[in-house]
Amino acid sequence: MDALTGLTSFALLAWLALAGWWWLGMRRLPVLTGASAVDAAPDGGWPRLSLVVAARDEADTIGAALRSWLVQDYPGLEIVIVDDRSQDATGATVRAVLAEREVQSAGGGEGAGAPTTVRLERIEALPDGWLGKTHAQALGADCAAGEWLLFADADVRLAPGALRRAVATVLAARADHLALLPRFDAPGGFGAHLVLAFETAFALLLTVKLRPWLAPEPSVPTTLGIGAFGLYRRSAYERAGGHRAVRLRADDDLALAHDVKAAGGRSLVVFAPALAAVTWYPSLVEALRGLEKNAFAGLRFSLPLVAAVSAALLATHVLPFAVALAGSGAARAAGWGVVVVVSLVYAWYGRRAGAPAWYALLHPVSVVALVLALLRSTLATLVSGRIEWRGTSYDVADLRRAQRARDQSRNNPRT
Repeated sequence: MDALTGLTSFALLAWLALAGWWWLGMRRLPVLTGASAVDAAPDGGWPRLSLVVAARDEADTIGAALRSWLVQDYPGLEIVIVDDRSQDATGATVRAVLAEREVQSAGGGEGAGAPTTVRLERIEALPDGWLGKTHAQALGADCAAGEWLLFADADVRLAPGALRRAVATVLAARADHLALLPRFDAPGGFGAHLVLAFETAFALLLTVKLRPWLAPEPSVPTTLGIGAFGLYRRSAYERAGGHRAVRLRADDDLALAHDVKAAGGRSLVVFAPALAAVTWYPSLVEALRGLEKNAFAGLRFSLPLVAAVSAALLATHVLPFAVALAGSGAARAAGWGVVVVVSLVYAWYGRRAGAPAWYALLHPVSVVALVLALLRSTLATLVSGRIEWRGTSYDVADLRRAQRARDQSRNNPRT
C-alpha cells in the first residue's frame, strides 16, 4: 500500500468512526419548529425576560432585527440595547424604529401589542481590562430587570412567538441556560453560498469539538454557547460571575456558557432555524477577517496546536476530495468513500440547521478557507501582538494573562 492510499484510507476510517459517533450524539438535540405555538403560560406565569443586545456599528442590520423583537408576544418583555461607541447611525436607527412603533400603537396598528419597555444605553469609552462586547453585555445585564437574560446579536431576527417557545423549552427542561442554534443567511448570489457553506463546515467542526448533546449532563463539563441567542437564568449567570468573569475572552459566548455550567447550572442546546435567523458575513473574505479575532485564541495561542489542527484538517477533509477526483485505484475509492460520508453528514445536518445538503460539495473549499483564517489569525497576532475587533485593538498579552488566570481558578477553585 502506497502512502497516498494509506492516508486516504485512514481519512475514510476516521470519517466513518467520527461521523457515526457524532450522529448518535447530535440526534439527541431537540429541534424547535415554528409550528408549535405556546399559548398556555407555565406554572407560576411567564418569568420576566430581558433581551440584552450589544451593538457596535450595526445601523445596517439592527432595524430589521428590532422590528422582529418588538412584535414578540412575550408578556412584559424588556429590551435593553447598548450602543457601544458606534460611529454610524446605530442609535438613530433604533430611535427611528421606536418612533415607528409609537405611530403604529397610536393608530391601533400592528405594533400595538409590542413591548412597552425598551431601553437604549450609550457607551462613550471602553474601560481598561475589558473587551468592548463583554463590557456592553455586562452593562446591559446590570440595567436589565429580568429574571431571565437573553443575550443576542444585533442582527438576529426572531420569528413570531420565538421567545415564548424558547422560554417554555428552557423551563420544561429545568435548565439554566439555553443555546438556540439559528438559521444563517447571507446576501447575494453564489457568494452567499460560499459564506454559508463555510459557516456550515465551521459549525460541524465546532459540534465535534464541543459535543453539545452532552450539555444537559451535569457530570460532563462540556456545553455550547452562541452569541446569537444565549438565554440564561439570572441567578445562574450571576453565580458564575457573569460577563465580568469572561471580560477578556474573545470567545465570550463559549466561555460564559461553560462557566454557568461549571458553577452548577444546567445547560441545553437546541436547533431552531425556524425561530431565529442571523445575517452572517456578506462575503467569504469578510468571514475570514471576522475569525481573525478568535481563531488563534480558540487554540489557546499555541503554535504546535495550530500546526497540528491545520495538518489534520487538510489531510482528512481536503486531500480525500482531491484524490477522489484525480487519484486512482484503492486511493480513489477511499477518497470517494469520504465524499459519500461527508454528503450524508451534510444531508442530515442540513435538515436540522436549514442548510442545503449540496454544501457538502463545497466542504473542502470551506475547510481550506478555515485553515487560511486560522493561519492568518495566528500570523497577524504574532506580528502585531494585538487583536483587532470591531475597531478596537487589544493586547494579546492581556488576553493570555486572563486565560491563564481562568485556568488557575479552575484548577484551584478554593483560591
